[in-house]
Amino acid sequence: MKKTKISTIFILSMQILLFTWSCNKDSNAIESDTSSHNQQEAIKQNTAVVIFVVGDVRTQDRKLAFGETITITDVVKTGKKSLCDLQLIESNSGTVIRLKPETEFKIDPSTNPSQTDVNLTLKSGSSLFKISNKLSKNESIRVTTPTMVAGVRGTSFSIDISKKGDSSIQVVEGSVVTRPNIPELESIPDDVRINSQTIQMIEASLEKNEVTLEAGQKINISKNYTDRILNDTGLKEAIPRALDSIQKGDSGSASQIFDSISGTKEATASKVEAKIALIPSIKVEKSKDKDLSAQYKEFEELIALEKAKLENESTRKTEITARSKKKEEALIKRIEQITGKSSETLVLKNGSRIQGVIYQEGETYHVLSTEGKQSFQESEVEGTEF
Repeated sequence: MKKTKISTIFILSMQILLFTWSCNKDSNAIESDTSSHNQQEAIKQNTAVVIFVVGDVRTQDRKLAFGETITITDVVKTGKKSLCDLQLIESNSGTVIRLKPETEFKIDPSTNPSQTDVNLTLKSGSSLFKISNKLSKNESIRVTTPTMVAGVRGTSFSIDISKKGDSSIQVVEGSVVTRPNIPELESIPDDVRINSQTIQMIEASLEKNEVTLEAGQKINISKNYTDRILNDTGLKEAIPRALDSIQKGDSGSASQIFDSISGTKEATASKVEAKIALIPSIKVEKSKDKDLSAQYKEFEELIALEKAKLENESTRKTEITARSKKKEEALIKRIEQITGKSSETLVLKNGSRIQGVIYQEGETYHVLSTEGKQSFQESEVEGTEF
């Protein structure tokens, strides 16, 4: 009787363990599915399509072509004699972005699930941003560079990042709200930033230096400007030490490292406050008329397609082609400018005629047109015309 009782208890215990393991497995599977779903939603909500491309434009090891899409997993890089126009797909804003030669760009994940926020990062190079439609209350578009953050609602503006890392922004239409940015702070977890009095003071100072640029205005925020904030406040020295503590799982010590740069918390706060007070405000300048005039013409090339037309993958390329035809002359001139070559017309033996910049590699003819790069064998070609 005793053995039977023990066997019964053993069986019940095993059943409980199996049930618990099964529940944990299901729970982990649900969490994994939820995480995967959230990641897929983030990718789905932040995509753009290539509506015009010239030259060598890549994302990782993939060369981008007319009509292809990019997501938050892609870093887009344009070559020396290259250009790429992108349009955001999900947004109602009609946002078109032109990436100029030697530019690095990416779309970042959404940070607020309750609203439609688009976060874009320009790491290097030059770009034009045209937001055709005014954003709704729950929409926002933010562009981050190594030294500034720009928030927009409906406008046309350009950003240029110099080889030294300085960022300049020029507004052609509408207005842009911008402030200095210190990318090194982005590496610090939110809980550490919130618990550090020093970081709170510095971030408040950056927000205080926020300016609104109107049409015809520009600013430049140099790398020296943001480096000065890092050096003078002691952040440059403190960040590596804090990150080391964070990697060891000691976030509390990380906050203390920032708040004890100059000894006590009070002494650190006093020093940081004094250093911040010495940092000059960002100077707003008036744009030159000739610069604005040149950009006006280029912005006219950035025609946005209706959102519904972009979302329909089966007809997307046809719609983009029709859109390019409206500005074919201007876009052909842009191809000529980028490549440094005059356009011609390639005449095929089947009667087709394709206008663009033509170059030959062996027995293959390549045409750079408003529809991207097209290639034909010499046996298909009748000749070329100017």
